[in-house]
Amino acid sequence: MSVPKTVKILGDKRNDLHLLIMAAYIHDIGWSGVAPKGKLNLKKMLQLELKANLNSVKLAREVLEKLNFPQLEIAIIHRLVLAADKHKADKDDEAIVVDADNLSKLCVEHIQEKYQPQSFKKMINLLENELAYRITTPKGRELFPKLLADLKIQISNKLK
Repeated sequence: MSVPKTVKILGDKRNDLHLLIMAAYIHDIGWSGVAPKGKLNLKKMLQLELKANLNSVKLAREVLEKLNFPQLEIAIIHRLVLAADKHKADKDDEAIVVDADNLSKLCVEHIQEKYQPQSFKKMINLLENELAYRITTPKGRELFPKLLADLKIQISNKLK
């Protein structure tokens, strides 16, 4: 499930949903020009994450200004993107974006697109051990076990 789609589920009926959705769409913008072409192993991805996060600040602002977002909304979206980068939320709106980003990783397409097959099992272990503690929204906690179980089955079938 994509981050924007998950944000729509977790943030249903919120007045600021449009800002959460925009943050969901651009939350990984910092990876532009940072990640090499092709798939990464988990170790390399973790090494590049800080550089991508630093890149997010500049690129997100550029995109939002080109789209003529008001400065107040840019500041909110920027805060949401930074929360996703840190994998940590201090406010309710941040928790929705952070949970959506984390839950989107529980998708076989995400794993296949980003990682080499030899990293699949390590990635599943990382997701199982870390994401369970990162998910904070009630709906996110409800979705997590099912998405993880489905992912394990799909990855197991891919590795056969």
